[in-house]
Amino acid sequence: MIDLLIRNARVIDGAGNDAFMADIAVNQGRLVEIGPHITLSSNRIINVDGLVVCPGFIDIHSHSDWSLPRFPRAESKVHQGVTTEVTGNCGATPGPVSNARFSDFAAFVAGIGGHALPSDCQSKWKWSSLSAYYQEMVQNGLAVNLAPLVGQGTLRCAVMGFNAEPPDAGQLNQMQRLLQSELDQGVFGMSAGLIYHPGAFAELAELIALAGVIKNAGGIFTLHMRSESHDVLTAIQEAVAIAEQSGVSVEISHLKCELPANWGRSTEILSVLDQARHRGVQIDFDQYPYTAFCCGLLEIFPPWAKQQGPAAMIDLLKQPQLRQKVAGQMTEPPFDWENPIEGLSWDQVLITGFRHESNRRFDGRDVQTIADQLTLRPTEAIFELFAQEQGRLSMIVFSMSEPDVERFMQHPATMIGSDGEACNAEGIAPKRMVHPRFFGTFPRVLGRYVRERKVISLETAVAKMSGLPARKLGLADRGCIQTGYIADLVIFDPDTVIDMASFDQPHQYPQGIYHVLVNGEWVIEGGQHTGRLPGSVLSRC
Repeated sequence: MIDLLIRNARVIDGAGNDAFMADIAVNQGRLVEIGPHITLSSNRIINVDGLVVCPGFIDIHSHSDWSLPRFPRAESKVHQGVTTEVTGNCGATPGPVSNARFSDFAAFVAGIGGHALPSDCQSKWKWSSLSAYYQEMVQNGLAVNLAPLVGQGTLRCAVMGFNAEPPDAGQLNQMQRLLQSELDQGVFGMSAGLIYHPGAFAELAELIALAGVIKNAGGIFTLHMRSESHDVLTAIQEAVAIAEQSGVSVEISHLKCELPANWGRSTEILSVLDQARHRGVQIDFDQYPYTAFCCGLLEIFPPWAKQQGPAAMIDLLKQPQLRQKVAGQMTEPPFDWENPIEGLSWDQVLITGFRHESNRRFDGRDVQTIADQLTLRPTEAIFELFAQEQGRLSMIVFSMSEPDVERFMQHPATMIGSDGEACNAEGIAPKRMVHPRFFGTFPRVLGRYVRERKVISLETAVAKMSGLPARKLGLADRGCIQTGYIADLVIFDPDTVIDMASFDQPHQYPQGIYHVLVNGEWVIEGGQHTGRLPGSVLSRC
């Protein structure tokens, strides 16, 4: 007697093969038989009547490590069909934390993800290893599986704080030992956020030295590159150099062409990456299906001003001459830095994350509208609100072109990642505005890019969300529908699946995804969350 028999499924296996009709038998959390007219006795039989059954989606770029202590049911992810999340991206992770460098660490992560932790987590925010942090998650229960990475910025912060100098031999060795310890405890590799300080202080030699440790352990190295706009090709060449010189498997995070001056460069970027891949370099990339990015508002300031973190930035803005200098460098060309708003208007920049009651009316509003309401210049409005909110603000910037998004999506090496956090329909805080990718990434690909625009096929889309990331991570029994594999499954209607989350109303679950199984257990059933928490923290070892 098996646990479950799914009849009349339109199976898309996650490997990119054509869809086929079959029954699927599940027992003790695994797929035990796939084929027509299975006759096994089963405790439960469901007839899906031609709906698509595919592997659970693997969110290759997630920040849910920060939010899952508050939202273990992971509603915004499982309603999309996500069953596994790769956490710890962009160089910032909740551990390992050095007591001696705790204030530096707190400043580093304040605007990257720490805002999502519940207050009781922040009070004991001194996990000496990632495994200690994840052990607490497992004890509380999880709706999804996690594949953790450790952050290069967190490692550097633990050893050197915000020191901009290259590490000496002892400091580099200490970072390598911390990294090795995390790898020994099962993390899948390391991430870097090379636009976020102190991680951005790392030079190529330091990154290659750390990459060598990852390579020897068989892990991956994910990179939020130093530039996604004017210097994007230089940044890609750095990513290629890391992969080529160390032999590590590299994943470029949320590949894009930011700012109008760079629209159309996706062809050139992909050509450089293809040349490297043809040489045998292990380098892949992911994307999210939107033309707007989201990051901490701190990143709107010039590098020299922001590199010591939000508190130092606020103190700097109290000095009239420096305040004027910052405003000028933000708005007056020529720009000799990665200005995220170059060539854009202030109505293309939304600010989110307000906590002060008097400022909540501005949440999700664009800078120009906010400035008009405050009767201030846009830069002055930003300065004032940044100080009032202690730097804990984010921005959503409409800076990419749709043709580039589609061109990246069509490349065979592209995977899909949300770059979002797990939460529920109330949001990270009550109705705090977030990027709609938190709720809509995966059904958006299926509904808008597959069905409506026909940018890629359904089989290709599913592979980008399951089989490809599973192979990148080295997950031997997930990401495909194959006998013996774990029963992480999504059942959806390809004719109706669609994202409902918008920039105005992001807290909306998608339509057309009816059932989601994690490790063989129903987490979404008939479109409703069951409350079950069958997820686990996966280990590379």
